[in-house]
Amino acid sequence: MRSMMLAFTACCLLPFLPGCQSTVDTVENREKQMTPDQVDTSRVSTDAFLKGRLKIERVDRSEQPDGLLRVQVTARNVRSGFWSQVGSWFMGDNPYQIAYRFSWLDKDGMEVRTATQTWIPMSVDPGDTVRIRGISPNPRCKDFVLSLKENPVERN
Repeated sequence: MRSMMLAFTACCLLPFLPGCQSTVDTVENREKQMTPDQVDTSRVSTDAFLKGRLKIERVDRSEQPDGLLRVQVTARNVRSGFWSQVGSWFMGDNPYQIAYRFSWLDKDGMEVRTATQTWIPMSVDPGDTVRIRGISPNPRCKDFVLSLKENPVERN
């Protein structure tokens, strides 16, 4: 009897689940007019949960006239299908919460300590593409390391 009641409840709720899906659709210019300086990247992934949700699509950099290094990392939340959405809804991670920080390196590869090395929170909707931007704190910075982590929101 109990299993029949659960099956009945599931059948009644099933039509309403697609309404819970909240993804982002995008449109962009196919014939790009920009000429970014794309960075050949090296990645170390230790968080399988983050790796299965956020895909780094490209990393661009430019040096400003004042010598500061500007970096833009384009990432996309790849969890956008119906079953992924249902799983995200049950886990309470929709939109997906991440945090990032940049570490800046000088010409010799030594870390340049700055006051801005804090974790910055960010929300990423399913299917959404985000751009994580950073500007070096001084002209001595010639390279960078971007760190990403999952940043779950505590619920009461």
